[in-house]
Amino acid sequence: MKKLLLTFCFLVTISTQYLLAQGGVDKPIYQIVTHRDTSYLGTFTVELFPLIAPNHVHMFDSLVSTQFFDSTAFHRVVPGFVIQGGDPNTISGPMSTWGNGQPWQPTVNAEFNTVRHLRGILGAARDTDPNSANSQFYICVAPATFLDGNYTVYGKVTSGMSVVDTIVLSPRDANDIPLQKITMFVTYIGVNDTVPAAPSLVAPADNSININNSQFFSWTAVPTAVMYTIQFSTDSLFSTITLEKTAGTNSVSATTLPGSATYFWRVKSTNGGHESVYSNVWKFTTLTGAVTLVTPIDSATNTFLNPVFEWLPIANADNYQLQVATAITFSGASTVFNQSGLINTTQQIPALSPNTRYYWRVRSYNGTTAGYYSARYTFVTGTTTGVISAMEEDLITSIYPNPATQQLNVELKMIDNAPLQMKLRDVQGKIVWSHEYNYSEELKVKIDLSSFSKGLYLLDVQQGTYFNSEKIVVE
Repeated sequence: MKKLLLTFCFLVTISTQYLLAQGGVDKPIYQIVTHRDTSYLGTFTVELFPLIAPNHVHMFDSLVSTQFFDSTAFHRVVPGFVIQGGDPNTISGPMSTWGNGQPWQPTVNAEFNTVRHLRGILGAARDTDPNSANSQFYICVAPATFLDGNYTVYGKVTSGMSVVDTIVLSPRDANDIPLQKITMFVTYIGVNDTVPAAPSLVAPADNSININNSQFFSWTAVPTAVMYTIQFSTDSLFSTITLEKTAGTNSVSATTLPGSATYFWRVKSTNGGHESVYSNVWKFTTLTGAVTLVTPIDSATNTFLNPVFEWLPIANADNYQLQVATAITFSGASTVFNQSGLINTTQQIPALSPNTRYYWRVRSYNGTTAGYYSARYTFVTGTTTGVISAMEEDLITSIYPNPATQQLNVELKMIDNAPLQMKLRDVQGKIVWSHEYNYSEELKVKIDLSSFSKGLYLLDVQQGTYFNSEKIVVE
């Protein structure tokens, strides 16, 4: 959009014209009187959102206090879309410069938010640089939600929208400039200090179970609200917040919530200046979560043709589904193994093809209710079949202490002349420590854990075709 929004650098202070108040900031209200040529056209009012876009509101207020907008024009009218104005070039500059702004104008950084671009919304015009907004602003005459999240919304029309409709329908040239100049005069007239009502939760119902990560959470719409904040926590007092999101409508999804957990959720509304109290609190339990894959490790090579697949158990899951395929999509004939109802967290497949790349994943279940899929791992087979005896050929002979705090001691046994590789992975599979050792009869390794976060880790040890993995707890 050609310079279709607003920005300025300034001291981040709130104008004395609108008051700081408990729970937010009173919304400043402005009257915009318009003229077509020299004839009075009409008046409309706007209120701004200092709680959502304080820098943009401060700039607009500062410009009004210096009568900057007076005699500037609405230089762009697009029926079904917007009217745009506020460029100082439109006072006396050539029409070819309208909308370009002046290099001396300060700019304000973007304050993108989730307020929807609906009819009557006021936002900051800008060029391709998100932080290039200046004095120019636009008003939507129809929903323009394709702008959401890309332009800063900082106000709305509260009365006189019919005047905006008259302006946008003005006869215009090929560049959407009105054939008759439409000027504005902007005056501060007061504040809106109202506090919006709290929403009521709608769905999923309280105490719902088996909620998946595509679930939409909804609540009653509050008539004066322009944005909502939704919080998720694993405790009813919300002493820790698992996830917090904002939404411009009365529903939102929460795709990043882990499975196998009980959550509490609540919502509050904002009208751009003040926030409501939180809604009532409901709770729900998610589907069983995604397991952590153990072996074959991701990107393993020379894997046995009859590998043993292992994964970590997940809370609330009582059975699992293992899928192995030659295609990353696990579709059709590419799936060579697809077994549900597995009670144990290990499964051996008797015969895979040699020198072939495979992909594998596991899905958790609670009864017949499917949970989340794990991450997808890949490995390449070698040419041999074998099962290693853990009694005779265990690479790891001792681990202590486990759980550990500052240091982990690992005693190892070499089996052949190949280098021995050690890797410590977190539960997301990220390698947080690794080292390689040359051949020796026996090794004693000390791993410094002082910088590690508390939680579960996997210690992988591999030498040639031999592989061991042990669970490590850091406290």
